[in-house]
Amino acid sequence: MQLNIKEFLEQAEITEEFYPGKRLVKACRQTGEFKSHCVVLDWRDPDKIRIEVKAGLSGRSLEPKDLKYYPVCFQAPTYVDIEIVNDNDEHAEDEDGETSKGKGGSGSKSPKKSLDDMKSTMASAFGDVMQGKVPDLGKIVEMVVMGKEITAEAYANVMEKLTTQIEHGKIAATELLASAGKFVTKYTPPSFMKPTGDEKATYKYDREKNADIGFTRSVGPA
Repeated sequence: MQLNIKEFLEQAEITEEFYPGKRLVKACRQTGEFKSHCVVLDWRDPDKIRIEVKAGLSGRSLEPKDLKYYPVCFQAPTYVDIEIVNDNDEHAEDEDGETSKGKGGSGSKSPKKSLDDMKSTMASAFGDVMQGKVPDLGKIVEMVVMGKEITAEAYANVMEKLTTQIEHGKIAATELLASAGKFVTKYTPPSFMKPTGDEKATYKYDREKNADIGFTRSVGPA
């Protein structure tokens, strides 16, 4: 699912500047002890944004001894990973004067980035920010709510609900999970089982076929 980053920030009322290399913490102050929480928007990796809900207001991960006092919905991880899919420079010329489109290149698997590569990418990203060319298009690649993986079919529903909650400064993870409906997690059979058909099919109860299950007619006199 693709996401317009600028529109998301506007709808969520994130007014502080957000760009590659930056990490924001939006505090959600609540009445009552161990109820306040925050939303962390982390763009320190130029190629990925993570939106994460955390207990407390600091934006840091709490130690288990402190986290245990918060509601269960804030103890389990809730986050969205967004991969940047455009850099507002789809037809930039490379050093040889040839035109390349986007980041895809030849389509071959990219090698793992070295530290120097990361520094170069960060420098380029900051240069784009200074020129007003902040990437605005991303793709949701992973979504987890209260420790449960959400499938792509429910990304839109959950993201819409999360955006509204961020706007109002209060995250209700249970509502996010409910908005995912039946698309909570992909079913993976145990190693000793093999799927024999459509494992997502809905079971329908047939009264006639199941009427005699567990019932044995008496063969003796009444």
